[in-house]
Amino acid sequence: MYSGRRTLLVGYGILGSELLVNLENAGATVEVILDDRHGEILGEPRVWGPVSSLRKALDEFGVDLVVVGASLITSAMINWINSEAGRFSIPVYVSPERSEILSMDNLHTVTRVPGIEDLFARSSIEIDQDSIASVVGGRRVMVTGAGGSIGRRTVAQLARYEVEAVGLLDRDDCLLHDIAMEISGRMYQDRFPLFHVDVQHLGQVMGAIESFHPDIVIHAAALKHVTTLEANPANALSVNVLGTANVLEASSEVEAGLFVNVSTDKAASRVGSLGLSKYIGERMTRGEGRSGYRSVRFGNVIGSRGSVLHSFRLQARYHNRIQVRGEDTSRFFMTVGEAAALVLSTLTQSEADGTFVFNLDEPVEIVRLARAVVDELGVSAEIQFVPLEPGEARHEKLFADEERPLETSVSAVFRVEPLPLARSSVSDRLGSIDDVLALHPEEARQILEELAF
Repeated sequence: MYSGRRTLLVGYGILGSELLVNLENAGATVEVILDDRHGEILGEPRVWGPVSSLRKALDEFGVDLVVVGASLITSAMINWINSEAGRFSIPVYVSPERSEILSMDNLHTVTRVPGIEDLFARSSIEIDQDSIASVVGGRRVMVTGAGGSIGRRTVAQLARYEVEAVGLLDRDDCLLHDIAMEISGRMYQDRFPLFHVDVQHLGQVMGAIESFHPDIVIHAAALKHVTTLEANPANALSVNVLGTANVLEASSEVEAGLFVNVSTDKAASRVGSLGLSKYIGERMTRGEGRSGYRSVRFGNVIGSRGSVLHSFRLQARYHNRIQVRGEDTSRFFMTVGEAAALVLSTLTQSEADGTFVFNLDEPVEIVRLARAVVDELGVSAEIQFVPLEPGEARHEKLFADEERPLETSVSAVFRVEPLPLARSSVSDRLGSIDDVLALHPEEARQILEELAF
């Protein structure tokens, strides 16, 4: 792929310098390197100018390949590089995002053609890996929902740090099997014990957490699909509310020092069962009154199981059409790797409890994503506009109107303080899982509204 190619390399940091060696070992001729620190880099005469001089460099050096060797690069920048190189019909390859590299067993860097995830969901948020390592090193970490998209990538990243053990908890035995094989190549090993547990059942949760005795709990288990939860609001109560209460109770019982509740930007708009249930989870987490117990709120994880991107690809392949809900609907997007890295980054925040919100890049119009899927698959799928489903917002937001974002020690991170809600009062209101699941949909919606506000 690289042999004999006259190559322009964008970025000459740690990753870029490693890529330079790999490209040359693969037979490429790296003619020129662009880096915004070009005046400060000594010992590499091919560092020619800043990234903004890309068009001039392409015109002057006659390269036939552009490789982006900067892991911390935004989707907007990748789109711009693609556009500039496209003027000369030059292909572009990108490096994996930094969080993706951290999940690789083989750190020998690779490149790929930019995918939709790269073009729409890579952000400029920098993660302090050293701080994460200092917090999780030598600790026992329990991850609920370990088989899901965020849970799986979080576990993969934790495996690269010197943690004592990572407990994998999920109610799906097939997903548990898959992640165990993915991480260790074996069904079971002491460092990654498996817990086949449904968070709706307090006894199961208590048994797993008491036996593993974690120092840190990352609670990613949740139901997340708007349409499904609108039709079944009692499930939002039983999994997202009662399940979170159960994990909080067990974590407090064993005195886990740090707890991260994975939330969503839909908790800010609080439209529908999903947003309401996740906001209640934020309130309960703050209601524990422990400084190490906090929530993290971010946007849609592009490419995750059941995501809008996954749905669009299926619709285009099998039905030759893509249905977009609302002509100007927009969402915040981030990659799975970034989401997992931000979950771990939340552990390092020195501020008091509350919900940490990452200031993501501009929201993306959903119709743009649909058009990109059509282009990616090379099909002639029709894009149809349909009304929003109940429980859906036209535009997502990161903060509720009454919330006052507080600055933190990290410029891209803000903190809000949901009204605390005592876990015990929620458990008393809901009763048992059987009581919750027996609720009529309207009763369940009423309780969600009551607990959220």
